[in-house]
Amino acid sequence: MSASIPSIPAPAPPPPSNWVGAVAQGSFWLSLLVTLYFLAQALMAAVLARTGFWTTLVTLAWEQQLDGSLWWMLKHPAATSLLVALLCLISTLASWGLWRERRWGLWAYVWMLGLSALANFVIAWWMDRLLLVLIALLASDPTAQHELQVQRVLFTLTLVGTSVLFAGLQGWLGWRLLRPDIRARFR
Repeated sequence: MSASIPSIPAPAPPPPSNWVGAVAQGSFWLSLLVTLYFLAQALMAAVLARTGFWTTLVTLAWEQQLDGSLWWMLKHPAATSLLVALLCLISTLASWGLWRERRWGLWAYVWMLGLSALANFVIAWWMDRLLLVLIALLASDPTAQHELQVQRVLFTLTLVGTSVLFAGLQGWLGWRLLRPDIRARFR
């Protein structure tokens, strides 16, 4: 009589990858740290805005007719920091919801990805406008003005290129998060 060959047990299937949790957790902690940073910056800005130096800076910005948005940010540095902290807090909450696998967290996170991708392009446009004004104020020599314009164009192209890259990555992540197998995990 021959001995039967014992059956080889099938390997257990690998546990499902929790890349969503890792992304959400990293995003949560980063957003929280940035929120705390901007809250601390708001406190420092509130103190700095009362100094004579800052008042002079705001007056100079007004006299030089700098961009209205820049002038407002210089005039209200604490409010500017608090607005950014509020946006970061919203991102923190969306990341927390994603981390805890809440359906609202998934949708809030995807919306934040889209809005931040759009914001990158708006910031690139705004920075280009500011640089145009600053170059006109700072460079009276045509040669220097030309060199600064070339640097402005390179800087703007870099910002726009980076915005395109991040928009692609954020769009890809949003698409991955909205796949049916991932959405099914959220309640």
